[in-house]
Amino acid sequence: MPKLEIKKTSELSRKEASERLIELGRALADGSEVELGSPGDSVTMVVADRVRWELEIEVDGDEIEIEIEISWHDAPSGASADEEQSRTESTARSPARPAR
Repeated sequence: MPKLEIKKTSELSRKEASERLIELGRALADGSEVELGSPGDSVTMVVADRVRWELEIEVDGDEIEIEIEISWHDAPSGASADEEQSRTESTARSPARPAR
């Protein structure tokens, strides 16, 4: 898949933010396909059975920032589940990227 990056910043109510997180969580739990974005500008992708989860919390004075990063690799054509899990586990052991 060619490189694609979508970045949107919105100001939401706490309730709206929680609804988006719940929707993403349900999509991850219910199946392997997730649609992200907003109406008219969304991307649908297939999520691997195993993902890497990264959580970053930064407190700077009165500003608090939480970043959640979920990443995975597409399984190569013909790869077994054991090969994919082994590759995912080795990726998970890689050092985390430095904080911004």
